[in-house]
Amino acid sequence: MIAREQFAAHFREIHPKFSRFYVHILQSVDLSLPQYALLNQLALVGSISMTEASGKLQITKPAVTNLVDRLEEKKFLKRLPHPDDRRIILLSLLPKGEKIIARIQAASLELLLKAYDRFNETEHAIISRFYATLSKTMDEIASRTKNE
Repeated sequence: MIAREQFAAHFREIHPKFSRFYVHILQSVDLSLPQYALLNQLALVGSISMTEASGKLQITKPAVTNLVDRLEEKKFLKRLPHPDDRRIILLSLLPKGEKIIARIQAASLELLLKAYDRFNETEHAIISRFYATLSKTMDEIASRTKNE
């Protein structure tokens, strides 16, 4: 139980540091966290509808419209008509949006790799397994909360 308590203590210590790290990065590129989340979603899955964006981000459709308006002004994304259903508006990442996402992810990855490189190969395998498990667990929780 001591190891679990130490892990929890380290998490409580690092969580606000990560928050400050992301606040700093996002401020430097003039993005809010919800704007980044939307751009990141587009980078991950490609074009999605406004309704899909609302579901993936778990925010209202008017909130998505507000985000899209601001991101479109900055030329990070664009609205496109759906090829089969004119009632549906698709969102697509523009090159400027792709660059900003790549920049933010590179900064995050650089930070993580600095810590990762302090471990040996056996520990690398454990760390990779932990991140895969964490990702799967987060997906499971998101799926459950989506269905509630």
